[in-house]
Amino acid sequence: MNCNDEYIVKLCKASIFDKAPEEPGAALDWNYIYSKSVEQNIAGLLFTAVSKLDVEFQPNKELMTKWKAAMLSTIGVMSSRYNEFLRMNRLMRDNGITFIGLKGCIVRNSYPVPELRTMGDFDILTQKENLSRISDIFRSQGYTIKNYFFGINIDSSRAHWEIFTTTEEEIKVNTEKWNKIFFENQKENDICNTLKPTYFLTHMIIHTARHFMQQGAGIRNLMDIALYVYNYKNDIDFAIVETICKEQNYHKIYNYILNSISQYFDVDLTGIKYDEKSCEKFVEYMLFNGIFGKNDNVLIRQVALDENANKQKWNRLLFPSARSLENRYKYLRKFPFLLPLAWVQRIIYGRFNKHIGFSQMFKSASEAFDFSDERIKKLKELGLQDKH
Repeated sequence: MNCNDEYIVKLCKASIFDKAPEEPGAALDWNYIYSKSVEQNIAGLLFTAVSKLDVEFQPNKELMTKWKAAMLSTIGVMSSRYNEFLRMNRLMRDNGITFIGLKGCIVRNSYPVPELRTMGDFDILTQKENLSRISDIFRSQGYTIKNYFFGINIDSSRAHWEIFTTTEEEIKVNTEKWNKIFFENQKENDICNTLKPTYFLTHMIIHTARHFMQQGAGIRNLMDIALYVYNYKNDIDFAIVETICKEQNYHKIYNYILNSISQYFDVDLTGIKYDEKSCEKFVEYMLFNGIFGKNDNVLIRQVALDENANKQKWNRLLFPSARSLENRYKYLRKFPFLLPLAWVQRIIYGRFNKHIGFSQMFKSASEAFDFSDERIKKLKELGLQDKH
């Protein structure tokens, strides 16, 4: 990592533990650091750390003003979004519906300023028999409902929800077994049920690993895990976490994550079994991506998910695999033989419904290939291509 990326990680550590960061030991490109914080969706968090530096070490006044505005905007947006979460949560509880909060809606409350932990949506896990009543409640509040392979998606201008009835999106091996275990290992809290620490951490690590091997996972995922382990280390059975990660073929990433939070966030892992290794390139890869990869180019995910990376580039773009299209065309999950229909449907929709010009299509495709090639190179350096 260069000195700017190294200092971003130091700011991340300072922000989650509410401490002043180390003084920069070299001249920094503060514009780069700010831009990267926006890309990673942690601008507000990093501002709290930067503002604790002596003035002589801070960015110029103009950038600090801009950064502070980004922080205040984050607080405003996230406060409104979380209030909506609480409102709908109360409605569900009043109707006898319980659910398990996942990821951001739970871990945010461990941050020094919870409103600075950004969330694009709310992910919850519930029993399948609750879906009909949940849909009725949300429709009554102006939300729209869409069926999803793992549950339902719920949208409004106020918030986006993903309601899961299975862990299958993350847990691919022995899904039914782990569904049962996850539902059995929930606990109540003041807001909503949550997973017991061992399984909450497991879910966060596997979620991060899955994204890491697809579009990529951002540094915020590592911040979440570092803070969670710091707070709940004594309540976590790391042998179980490791066993599940091995079973799901994410053991290498499990080790990278534990090494990263130990080396870069000073989380004490004494007594915990893991393979020590250098994780500089792992963290560097997280900073290379946005929060979950370069999602501004939708073609990147398609290219990244194609099982046959050795196909010619344009074949991968024009005739992608069923796996790379199944989130958009749900019928491919059950009927993969309909892949040719999806190819035709995708071309017609992209060209005519979206009115995308051919020059823009070629530009986006070129960006996707460049990013995918760099991504594959970095995964090879980490020993993660093909095997996790």
